Amino acid sequence: MGKYLKYLLVFCLGCLIMVQKKSDAQTSRSAYNFIDNPSFTKLAGLGGVNITSGNDVLMFTSNPSLLDSASINTPAFHYLNFPGGIHVATLGYNFQAVNGGVFGVALQYFDYGNFEGFDAIGIPTGDFDANEFSFVVGYAQQMGVFRYGTNIKILGSVLEGYQAYAMAFDFGVNYHHPEKNLVLGLNVRNFGFNLSTYIEGQKLQLPSDVRIGGSFKPEHAPFRFHLTLRNLNGREQDFFYPDPSVNRENVSTFDKMFRRAVFGVEVLPSENFTVRLGYNHLIRKEFGTSSGAGAGGFSGGFAFKVKKFELSYSRMFYNIPGGSNVFGVSTSINEWRTF
Repeated sequence: MGKYLKYLLVFCLGCLIMVQKKSDAQTSRSAYNFIDNPSFTKLAGLGGVNITSGNDVLMFTSNPSLLDSASINTPAFHYLNFPGGIHVATLGYNFQAVNGGVFGVALQYFDYGNFEGFDAIGIPTGDFDANEFSFVVGYAQQMGVFRYGTNIKILGSVLEGYQAYAMAFDFGVNYHHPEKNLVLGLNVRNFGFNLSTYIEGQKLQLPSDVRIGGSFKPEHAPFRFHLTLRNLNGREQDFFYPDPSVNRENVSTFDKMFRRAVFGVEVLPSENFTVRLGYNHLIRKEFGTSSGAGAGGFSGGFAFKVKKFELSYSRMFYNIPGGSNVFGVSTSINEWRTF
């Protein structure tokens, strides 16, 4: 089973990259960007981008090779509150496969609230709502020092009377050092194709990305350090500069490189309590204002176990006035069994 999974991953990855390059060559509009918003506590606390921190029910949505047996039979629910009345709910569950692999399922639902509608000449047409979702099925398997995984996603976007749907794929492989507490990862995500678009004939571009990362825990130290590099598929044009007077050509190479890096630290004082810290330079730059950036780009959170439940919280700072709050709860079904 193992060698066939590797062949399948390589074949599908090659096909999807060719499909994506063909579609990107055509005029298209970016869509489904909600999928990259960190909607659960661990990812949010570590800066919003991470591909090497496992032992969590929902981290496979960030990198499928993070599916591991440490979180099987553990349902999880997380709630994210964005400024402006945006609400996000994320559900996840992992279970063991008969061949030693691990399956994961997750649902992310974004509710943007109600809006007032107007026609072309400003006459009210009534209120409407907007929402987007992602349904993810993942699978991973250990093969020696490597762990391979793949996700299949159905993405949906419903904005008033307009609807768009797509199918996307993630692929990941993580290397676990046999002696050191060192993990290196490669993640290719959101490569796929549109099933339907808002308007017939419209071209929508998925937020595809290539990421690499690593994490290391020094021996006997209660710290784990993470570094993830994203946006490595040459999509620098996606960088947003809030000051329109900024000339992209004058932006330093160091700044462009630093925008691709996300840093995270896990503080592990005990098995029942964890503190998470992160820094995302891209968020700090893109949400900065003339008054400064404040704590923008920084994030933090914690998780602790109370009896049979794990409770967690994280906050991501976007600019001076505010940020997002994420709350999570999970429990192991095995701990509730009496047989």
